[in-house]
Amino acid sequence: MPSPRHVAASAVTVALTLALSACGGDTNETAAAQSSMPGMSGGAMGSMNMAAFEGDGLKQTVDGYMFTKLTNTAKVGKPGQLSFVIDNPKHKPQKDFTLQQTKLLHMYLVRDDLTEFQHIHPSLDMKTGTWTVPIKFAKPGPYRVVIEFEALKDDGNFDDRILGDKLTVPGAYSPVKYSPITGSNNVDGYTVTLDPTATVHGPNMHLKITKDGQDVTDLQQYLESYAHITGFRKDTLQAVHVHPNEVPPYKTDPNAVGGPNLTLMSLFTDPGKYRLWIQFQTNGAVHAVPLDVTVS
Repeated sequence: MPSPRHVAASAVTVALTLALSACGGDTNETAAAQSSMPGMSGGAMGSMNMAAFEGDGLKQTVDGYMFTKLTNTAKVGKPGQLSFVIDNPKHKPQKDFTLQQTKLLHMYLVRDDLTEFQHIHPSLDMKTGTWTVPIKFAKPGPYRVVIEFEALKDDGNFDDRILGDKLTVPGAYSPVKYSPITGSNNVDGYTVTLDPTATVHGPNMHLKITKDGQDVTDLQQYLESYAHITGFRKDTLQAVHVHPNEVPPYKTDPNAVGGPNLTLMSLFTDPGKYRLWIQFQTNGAVHAVPLDVTVS
């Protein structure tokens, strides 16, 4: 008998809408970051740490699960739709998934030059196994699309997988020269400070959020956490994903708040330069702040 965490997609699909929305709210969480911008303890949520998943977003197929039929109808300045299918090891569309942080699937899109990033949540057609989501792009060029999911199996267990594929948005591609954003960055009036260096499987990293020089202590739950950090390695676009060790005491409590200091487990498996997008929510709005770290 599956635990309450093992919820079949068929039982929750009716509650999902085909919308581009923020986790924990109805605001649009699509975030663009440009290089020109300035400069597990306590119940930590290991289930969504990429280290607990098989794959790093560089492969289209992992353990028999295949990210296939990726189609995009959007062009720069013209919204469209992304669609795709996840084939299971039986070579059939996977149709049952478990909820992970309130969503059946998390999708990340990053442009090859690390200047554009989106985190969105497609919806599943249970009849066909096709995922769809509205999409729009600010810039043309090559992108990597990464999906993260938990496939529910017949025996009630589930497979955690991270798959990736390439996507090209039509138009002339003029890559922006990589310019690290290190130490701190200010977006939407919020200043986020993060250790500029880290080590593979090293000690915790430290993050702080302030606004107008004052500590931010009203971080709301976002994907059942106080922050959501997704990163991509320069050049390879290898994905990494981590949450703060600090978690809401009760995930169902809408009044639980956190901040300003958060600690992040270093889940890097390979050295290199990484751009991280730190997403957090205040007053019902999701903010996305890009920062770079060098991992040794």
